[in-house]
Amino acid sequence: MDDHGGRSAADLLELNRDLQSSPTVRLLAATNLSLYSTLMDRHLSGGVVAETELVVRIERDLADLEDDQSGLALIKSWASQGWLHRIVDERTDQNVCYLTQDARRALDFLRGMRRQDTIATGGSINGIAGRLRHVALKVGNDPARIRKHIENEIEALRRELDQLEAGERPEPDVTDAYDEARAIALQMERLITDIGQYGTMIEQATAALDEPIDSNVEYRDRQRQMYADYQAAWDSQGRDSHRAFLRMINDPDQRAEFEADVAAVAEALPHLDPALRAVMAGFFELVGHQIDEVERIQQRCAQRVKRFTAFGTLEQSRGVARQLGEAIGAARTLLKTSLTDSRLDLELPLARHAISSVGALSFKIGDLSNPKPAKPADGEVDLASFAALTTQVDAPAMSEMLNAAVARGPVTLPDAVAMLDNAYLGHVIVLWSWALKQPNDDTGRSTTVRFRSLDGRDREMAVPDLSFTEPITAGVAS
Repeated sequence: MDDHGGRSAADLLELNRDLQSSPTVRLLAATNLSLYSTLMDRHLSGGVVAETELVVRIERDLADLEDDQSGLALIKSWASQGWLHRIVDERTDQNVCYLTQDARRALDFLRGMRRQDTIATGGSINGIAGRLRHVALKVGNDPARIRKHIENEIEALRRELDQLEAGERPEPDVTDAYDEARAIALQMERLITDIGQYGTMIEQATAALDEPIDSNVEYRDRQRQMYADYQAAWDSQGRDSHRAFLRMINDPDQRAEFEADVAAVAEALPHLDPALRAVMAGFFELVGHQIDEVERIQQRCAQRVKRFTAFGTLEQSRGVARQLGEAIGAARTLLKTSLTDSRLDLELPLARHAISSVGALSFKIGDLSNPKPAKPADGEVDLASFAALTTQVDAPAMSEMLNAAVARGPVTLPDAVAMLDNAYLGHVIVLWSWALKQPNDDTGRSTTVRFRSLDGRDREMAVPDLSFTEPITAGVAS
């Protein structure tokens, strides 16, 4: 059997399929990769950008490139593909945008291809040999070899001190210096992306928590998987790197020394690639953006865990209710085919909230005549009675988000639904019931909104032309 790294062909094929569906590979395989990477590199490689400013920048470039695409539509498309984050900045109460880790990784790859990056330089083998010797001596247990290395190091340092005191300073090997500085800058560029790997891991650990749950066993298994994924993220190198960078950034002495070294290298090596020089100069700022993103991910994941824990039993109750509906459907089928007034030995689960027993439903047919066909109900549904669905959604968080948007101007009901990452029917109904309490004129018009069904499929429904013009009060939200 052929394998690679101890894996079978089937295992390796499955791993490659997962990579093929990742946002990074999808971006690299996009038909408009050249346009997308150009705009992302020009306007988003530096970190967070206000959405209004980003739209203006992108549309200006699109006009120069004679492309008639809409800047806002392009941003929304990137967000739906997993290449861009669009969030509301609580400090400025404005929409801001920044690249995801997957998009950054694709851009790093493209930049490396443009620059024809390589570590196979004249001085690279010497650097590899030196670092390898350093590691070998640390893990080795040969006292004679360790002593010889230490004595050679001491002798070299003494010669350098003697030359310094005598006013002699030998010219450095510029080729080796450029090679080493380039390798460091390349590593820094990759670290800026990889520092957010810890955030990506905890994002993936909670990504499945918003999916529908049909049984107690599924709820238990998903909970166990979440804790296992969290433990893997906690033990990962990404978390260690995240903590190390936090310590370094928050230490003024280490940061000042690092910035002084960057300035010295930039001054002594003027022919270093401008893009790599920019990475070195803005290293702390770019890493700071990544650490901010990890904190935002942690907040989102905490909300997911809260909803999952609070509404887990509710999801299970929904599953039981669906099973009850299927059983009732089967009973009606039996009724249509039954010709005698006899007892049916049919077991049906009785499901209601806070019930712990399952009973048996038995009945007799008293009327052998065919039932009358169902007629559509008269009147309109009173959506105010659906206010109880606020217990199934994070109503306080949703009202806070909606109030922040209303503060900037009126918000239509479809726009309010679109603000949610994953809108379920409960979210649509609650927003609809809230909108009915707002001052609106009856235009008679309607529009279609999309939501996610508990079976994982996308659905759509028509809602009236309503708008939010006033904040949602605490009483309504509760």
